Amino acid sequence: MRIQRFALHALIFLVGIFCTAPPLLAADTLTSTASGGVTLNEALNLAARNRSELKALDADLDVAAITLTNASLPPNPELGVEWDNLGGDLPTDDVRETTISLSQPIEIGGKPAARKIRSQAETLRLQHEQTAVWLEIAAEVRMAFLAVLGAREKLVLQHEAEQIVLELASITHERVAAGELAVTEEIRAEARKAGAMADTQRFERLLTEAELNLASVLLADEVTVDTTEHLPQEVAIPDKLTLLEGINTSPILTLARSETQRAAADLSLEQANSWANPAVSLAIRDIPDKDARAVAVGISIPLPLFQRNQTALAAANASAQKASANQDNTTRRLHMELIKAHTLLVAADREVRTLRSQVLSRSAEAAEAVREGFRYGKFRYSDVLEAFQNQVEIKARHLDALLELNRSAITLDRLLGKPSLSEFSPKKLSASDHRSTP
Repeated sequence: MRIQRFALHALIFLVGIFCTAPPLLAADTLTSTASGGVTLNEALNLAARNRSELKALDADLDVAAITLTNASLPPNPELGVEWDNLGGDLPTDDVRETTISLSQPIEIGGKPAARKIRSQAETLRLQHEQTAVWLEIAAEVRMAFLAVLGAREKLVLQHEAEQIVLELASITHERVAAGELAVTEEIRAEARKAGAMADTQRFERLLTEAELNLASVLLADEVTVDTTEHLPQEVAIPDKLTLLEGINTSPILTLARSETQRAAADLSLEQANSWANPAVSLAIRDIPDKDARAVAVGISIPLPLFQRNQTALAAANASAQKASANQDNTTRRLHMELIKAHTLLVAADREVRTLRSQVLSRSAEAAEAVREGFRYGKFRYSDVLEAFQNQVEIKARHLDALLELNRSAITLDRLLGKPSLSEFSPKKLSASDHRSTP
């Protein structure tokens, strides 16, 4: 009986522990994504918290800070103990002597200063690398977010197209029933309706794929975009000359410069290491038979006859030359990418404005006129279908131009260093983050 009572109490205790256990941390990071969708700012914040690339660089920066702190420390001294006359063919009156010595290497050639400069250069390089990595992540998140907005807009456009097809099929059915059209026209209308429904299912699948891709980018299980987020209709166009003048402040070029500086610091350190360090020593020898002690001072100087750090010097020199060449290549590549992104941005903006101001409204008016005329028997079904297809194609072209406009803007932002990591640092997260466009 006691055993049964004990088992019952143990079961209740275990159930209580299970029910009150805290949730896993992995699920805790998805709370904001599961409640009604995320905004762009929330998606960027989530990426700043979840992406392992940034966490790895944080760890590297911690190591670099420790290295910088210890860069100026001198080499360790050496303590030695020597016992003489322990055995062998010695006179019987010889006694054992003990010598205690302390030796301290002295660094020459500016080694401590070179190590400190090298550690500072490495810390700076890691900071710039973290900025560049964040810009890649932010651009990836914004592109994925933009893809979701675009897929959602295309689905809306498809729903409009499907509604028109359904309406045309209804009108066709009425006119066939009234004997005004042949039965073949109704068959064509029904086939068109089935095709429109299949297209709607395809666009729904594309939207799901875009949302899954966004979730993958954010390292989340499931993500939906907030319904208040819409595809930006306009993007600011920067002046081309001003854009090229600001190339020197680009984080991508800044990273290349910091790599060149780090390589130069590596070379300076290896040049300092080519100097052999002398060592001074102080020794005390105990002489028991005379009840005395003797003090000895010495210095040792390595002779650089064979090893003069040649291999490390050659490698550091090659790395410095390679870093300088990479910096020149990065400058040229960045210049061309800025020109390309700006050109695409201007072209997409021009296309969007032309379609919006001159084509969209006219195609809509023409399609509406043909559809209304079809209702009263003034046009054939093929005329309505052609006008309708033309209107849908123009809307889809306008949407594609808008997407290209925003993609070009995101590319420009990445090249110019926007948005900065400080805006989305986990330490600076706020519930009142301002909204922004992709």
